[in-house]
Amino acid sequence: MREVAVLAAGGASVDQFALGYWMIALSLGISVLGAVVGLACIVHGARSVQFRLVWLVSAAISLGGVGAWLATSVAMLGLKVPGSAMRYDPGRLIAALVVSIVAVFAALLIIGRTPRLTLLLPGGLVLGLGIGVTHYLGIGSLEIQGSVGMTIWLASVSAVIGVITATATLWLFQTMRFPLARAATVLLFGVGVSATYYTALAALHFDVDRTAKVPGGVELFDFVFPMFVIGLLALTVPISAVLIAPDRRELAGPPKVRRPKLQPVR
Repeated sequence: MREVAVLAAGGASVDQFALGYWMIALSLGISVLGAVVGLACIVHGARSVQFRLVWLVSAAISLGGVGAWLATSVAMLGLKVPGSAMRYDPGRLIAALVVSIVAVFAALLIIGRTPRLTLLLPGGLVLGLGIGVTHYLGIGSLEIQGSVGMTIWLASVSAVIGVITATATLWLFQTMRFPLARAATVLLFGVGVSATYYTALAALHFDVDRTAKVPGGVELFDFVFPMFVIGLLALTVPISAVLIAPDRRELAGPPKVRRPKLQPVR
């Protein structure tokens, strides 16, 4: 029999893995997939001039929309508050998605094309805080029969984890370019996003009132499943672009050597 992982919080025991622990692997896999595609778009954006903004937008959608927002929204499907109906505010869920994408895009504009510590730190701060705000908007969209509170120090820890994850991801990706380092980078991003989410969830506590009215809003599955399909389909666009985009380093080729013109012999 599966042991139920619960948070003893307020007046309710919150089951984080009501659908099973496999949801952790699914959420992590989605986050890593978004990171792989997003970081590949960043590489092409650094080499491109004409289409740089297009690559950065694709990276923001992949990293922020899929790697952060969609991954944690899927993880939220496993959340259950016993004794209470659960509904979600679609406005806050959409706001969380927008914040996540905008935060990634802004961070990429800040750090620029080449690694510089003076730009990396503010870029990591913007990205990390954006991920943190995304989690709190997503989790904060939850409405129950009763009230939801927050433990401030755990919320602060979650924000710190997000900033460390974002800064380390950007630093590793810009400075360590061999395949094993790139694999470690995307795994770090996925694990960091997951750690930020579960720490943010641990900061919440729920007081259930069974006599309260069933809250308004939508069932999370009814909102997340269409977004899951749309998100995975959306990834096919940057994936296709990455596969067919020319490698500008190869196209550039070796530098041309100018040969002196031979003067005719008189």
